[in-house]
Amino acid sequence: MSITSFYFLALVTVGVLVYYVVPKSIQWMILLVLSAVFYYFAATPCTIGYLVVSTMIAYLSTMWIQKKRDALGREAKGLLVVTFVALAVNIVIWFFVKGRGLWVPFALRLTAWRDVSVLDSLVNWKIAASLGMGYYTLQVMGYIIDCYWENITPQKNPLKLFLFVCYFPQLTTGPISRYTQLNTLYSPHRFEYRNLAFGSQRILWGFMKKIVLAERVGMIVSAINADPGTYTGFYSWIAILLYPLQMYADFSGCMDIVLGVSELFGIPLAENFNNPFFSRSSQEFWQRWHITLGTWAKDYVLYPLLKSKSMVNFGKVARKKYGKKTGKFLVNLVGMFMLWMIMGIWHGGWRYIIGVSLWYWVILMLGDLCAPWFQHITEKLHMKTECFAWHFFQSARTYVIYAVGATFFSVGVTGGINRLKDAAKVLLKRGYANPWIFFDQSILKTGITWQDINLIIFVTGMMLIVAVLREKYGYARNWIQNQCVLFRWFIWLAMFVLVLIYGKYGPGYDASMFIYQGF
Repeated sequence: MSITSFYFLALVTVGVLVYYVVPKSIQWMILLVLSAVFYYFAATPCTIGYLVVSTMIAYLSTMWIQKKRDALGREAKGLLVVTFVALAVNIVIWFFVKGRGLWVPFALRLTAWRDVSVLDSLVNWKIAASLGMGYYTLQVMGYIIDCYWENITPQKNPLKLFLFVCYFPQLTTGPISRYTQLNTLYSPHRFEYRNLAFGSQRILWGFMKKIVLAERVGMIVSAINADPGTYTGFYSWIAILLYPLQMYADFSGCMDIVLGVSELFGIPLAENFNNPFFSRSSQEFWQRWHITLGTWAKDYVLYPLLKSKSMVNFGKVARKKYGKKTGKFLVNLVGMFMLWMIMGIWHGGWRYIIGVSLWYWVILMLGDLCAPWFQHITEKLHMKTECFAWHFFQSARTYVIYAVGATFFSVGVTGGINRLKDAAKVLLKRGYANPWIFFDQSILKTGITWQDINLIIFVTGMMLIVAVLREKYGYARNWIQNQCVLFRWFIWLAMFVLVLIYGKYGPGYDASMFIYQGF
C-alpha cells in the first residue's frame, strides 16, 4: 500500500471519521489499529515481526533500567550494559536485514575464495526486508538513549510504545521523531476545521510534487541512466542536474503527504525540509535537508563522541602539539568523519558511503579549511557578498555540489563515476556539449513529451514561488489563508484539477515508490 494509492487515502478517510467519533480516551487505539492495518498491507505480513521485536527490546530494557533506578538510585550498576545490549541488538538486526549491501559483497568474495557452504547459504538466503526499518530503528534507539539519559520517563504501556514506533504516516519514510515530539499521540483531540483544511492542502501539494513533477523528471533521469552508451555528452549533465530536483520533489512531496495526514489527526510532526536549495553553503544545506536524520546523528552520535573522554584527551594533545586552531580542526575532522560514516552506513550500501559520507565529509572539511581564504579574497576584491547575485551564485554552487554526490544515488558507484567522467568531458570539450537537444527534439527520445516538459517547468516554478513565500512569510498556506476566500478556493481547486488531470496514476501506470522509502 503506497501513500499515493487510493487505498491509503481511503484508509485515512475512514480513520479520520472514526477517530473523531469514538471517545477521546481511546483515540490512540484507533491510531494503533490504523498503523497495524497500514503496515500489514504496505509490507509483507511476516516483516511486522522485526518491528515487534525492536519495540519489545526497547520496552523491556527501559523498564528494567527504570526499575533499577527506582530501587537503587541513579548510580545502579548494569544500566549502561543493558542500554548497550539493547542498542547493539537493534543495530545487528538492522545490519543483517537492511545492511546487506554492506556485508554481502565481502561475504560473496569470501565464498569465492574459500569453500564456506554455511556462509554461502547465508548470503543467498532471501531475507524479507522490513519496510521503514531504517527509520523506526533510529527512533527506537533514540528512545532507549533518552531513557538512559533520563530525558524522558519510559512508557509503561507496551501498546502505546508500539504506537510511537509504528505510527503509520511516518512509518515508512520518516520523519524520525523523538518521543517528546510524539507524546501528543496519547492526548485527546477534538475536531478542528483548520486541521482538516491545512492537512488536506498539504496532502494535495505533496501529490503535486510527487505524481506531477517527480515522476516526469524521473522519466528523463531513468532513461539517461539506463542507457549511458546512447545518452552521452550533454545528456550526462541533464541527468546529473535534474536528479536533485527529482529527489527533492519526491522526498519533500512524501513529507508533505505524511505531515498533512498527521495534521488531520491533530498531531504535528517535525519538518524535514526547509528550502534546502536556497542554501549558500553545503553546511547550511544539510541543516535544511533531511533535518530529522541530521539532528538525530548530531544529538546521539556527534555530540556524545566529542564529549567522550578519548576525544577530549585527543583534543588536548592536538591543541598542545599543533596549536588551538589546528587542534580544534583535527577534532572536528575526526568527529565529522564518524558522523558522515554513520550517515552513509544508514543508507545501506557502499555507493552511499562514497556519495554521502566521503563526498560531504571532504567538502565540509575543505569548506572549513578554506573559509578564511575565501573571506580574505572577497574583502580584497571588495565583493558585495550580500547582494542577490552573490547569493544566487552560492546557491547554484551548493546545488551542483549536491548533484555530484547525488549521482551515486541514481546510478550506483560504477555508473556514478562513469557519468561524472562523461560530464567532465562536456566541460573540457565544447564540441562534445550539445545543448541544442532541447530544440531539435532529441530530448524526446527519453520518452517524454513537450507537454511533460511544460509541466516540469510550470510546477518547478510553482515550487520556487512557494519557497520564496516561505522564506518571507513562513508557510505559503499561511499567506494564502490571509487572502480572500475566492482566491483561496481558486488556488486549491486549480491544484486539485492539475493533479487529477496530469498526475501519473491509475490503471496502466505503475508509480515508482518514494526514493527514501527503501531505507
